[in-house]
Amino acid sequence: MPCQLISQLGCLTAQDLISFHTMPNLTRLVVVDDDEVTLTFCQRVLQDYETLVFKDPKKALQYCEKNSFDLLLSDMRMPSMSGVALLQEIRKKTTDFATIMFSAYGDANYLIDAVNASNIAHYFVKPVESQVLLGKVKQALQNQQHVRQKLLEEKVLEENARKLASENTLLRFNAESPLRALVGTHPSVLRTKEQIKAFALTDHPVHITGEQGTGKKMIARVLHDISSRRIEPFLSLSTSTIPEELLEAELFGVAKSGSKPAREGFIARCQGGSLFIEDIQLFPKTLQSKVLKFLSYGIYYTSGGTEEQSADVRVLVSSTTNLIHETDKGDFRKDLYHKIATLQIRTLPLRERREDILSLMEASAKKGNQAFPQLDTKQKNLLVKYSFPGNIRELEGILEKLNLTMRTTGKQTVATEEIERLLKENAEIYAAEQGVDASVKTIQLPVGHEPVNMREFVDAIEKDIIIASLKYCDNNISQTSRNLMISRQGLKNKIKRYEIPVDIDDDEEDGATEE
Repeated sequence: MPCQLISQLGCLTAQDLISFHTMPNLTRLVVVDDDEVTLTFCQRVLQDYETLVFKDPKKALQYCEKNSFDLLLSDMRMPSMSGVALLQEIRKKTTDFATIMFSAYGDANYLIDAVNASNIAHYFVKPVESQVLLGKVKQALQNQQHVRQKLLEEKVLEENARKLASENTLLRFNAESPLRALVGTHPSVLRTKEQIKAFALTDHPVHITGEQGTGKKMIARVLHDISSRRIEPFLSLSTSTIPEELLEAELFGVAKSGSKPAREGFIARCQGGSLFIEDIQLFPKTLQSKVLKFLSYGIYYTSGGTEEQSADVRVLVSSTTNLIHETDKGDFRKDLYHKIATLQIRTLPLRERREDILSLMEASAKKGNQAFPQLDTKQKNLLVKYSFPGNIRELEGILEKLNLTMRTTGKQTVATEEIERLLKENAEIYAAEQGVDASVKTIQLPVGHEPVNMREFVDAIEKDIIIASLKYCDNNISQTSRNLMISRQGLKNKIKRYEIPVDIDDDEEDGATEE
């Protein structure tokens, strides 16, 4: 019978265990019968227990749903509700009790069907002798106590297993933490790691600033991976690659229109997770207000929709420009800036953390299953002194080019001349794409311990700047002179001096100030 009772009572919930531990010491019995004689009999026989009697099963149900008890004794057949129906309703709230049923009818088939339907442990046919009732009640309570004890032990084992699993997870996290993806020993890298660990404890937006290619998306990903949302989606919305008129639809989705089905946006697809919005400074002001509403209340409307939607999404954003300046110009909402700028992480360009360049390149090679070339001191200095205007993205590209060279030659080394050529080529490409402002950033500093002719070095820099600006201005002398803030004649003199192959006789703009 104990085994039968255990299998029939079902599993207790954590709430059941809490209820059990908060019960009074006195064992509580609930007796339900529409017969006054039976209720009086049970009260007298079971006087050593706290016995509560109910003639109306509905009132008994109300009591049992709100209070803890140890044993239910119920009649099978009652006018307003059967004992089986009563038992099933109570079990919707709790299973932490034993059950005894009795009936005045001797229909064995009916009793068996009722027992099978409701998993009743014991039943009697009235009348029942007092000693038999006491014995069955005692046995049912003992079995119930055994079930509770067993479930409590299982709960302790589960809790210990959970703690052990948590400890193992922590050990693995410390050994293989996503934070290890952030390579470098520069103080800014160490500060960023500490910020990420702190910001992972909250769901507040985080604003990541820095130049293109400085690892802002990686930081957002690491922040997601160590947060409580790590098992949920992480999505990245690249603002610069989406036409402005489509941004709202991509972010919030599109409502159903005629025969066209509804389409989910990034917010809906990222439910429960983290959404990284790149280059938020490119958002039009009409969309900025809708983003602010979502950040403030978690609600939004799909494009073309009228029904309010909600989502639980943590928003991480990045920008490559100073958003304070954007707000001063009126291009970015101040209230949105204050909403996202409470938690900020700034990424430094590689030219400001040169000591990390070689370790970043080595880590990138390992991550991409690439070879890292054997470099001598001069070659290392060349790479460290180079400014990497494209930052980590450019570094990864240079590593790929070095690997192509090594695969071509079949060697693990690269000639110094080849590295110099690659760096100069990259600097020129970047300057041509970005204009004269970028050419200043691409200056390759001389190695500190080597002698240098200052005049020649400065002349080489000036020549490179002029060439880059001429390319940017399509060899327009007047436009280039304005960009460089020198006179046209002064620029022509420098072009002649440096023997830059540009036709200066083609420029006929009048009224220029001579140098």
